[in-house]
Amino acid sequence: MPVPRTLYILADGGRARYIERIGPGRFSTFRDLACAHRHDTSPELTRGRPGRVRESATNATAFLRSIAEDLVAHKRIGDFDNLVLAAPARLQNILLDALTPALTDKLASCINKNLTKVPDSDLYSHLPVFLAPNRTPNPGAPHVA
Repeated sequence: MPVPRTLYILADGGRARYIERIGPGRFSTFRDLACAHRHDTSPELTRGRPGRVRESATNATAFLRSIAEDLVAHKRIGDFDNLVLAAPARLQNILLDALTPALTDKLASCINKNLTKVPDSDLYSHLPVFLAPNRTPNPGAPHVA
């Protein structure tokens, strides 16, 4: 029985990586996404005024929703049996709400960590490996590691 293919999405409010397992203890990034506005600066932030938290939160929300849209459009995604989402807890619900039912059905786990800066060679200690396809009929309450 072949090992099922698992898609790992590592995301934060400004970047995302699509990862796949390529062998025992080996992972590889096959797609990088970045929010166009993640490094925007505002002169207002340097004048002693309160920061523009609402605007940055809006950018993060829009970016996370764009990840869900990209997953639908990306042709390789349908080949995966399982989906694992690794993102800070405050961002997970935004992305989960934007996923299609087909992707939600593949959801095997949610990890409450920002792993976007962890190199591929170190991901083996952070990401679970699944030996069977996710067959959870209601992944509304995914396992959170």
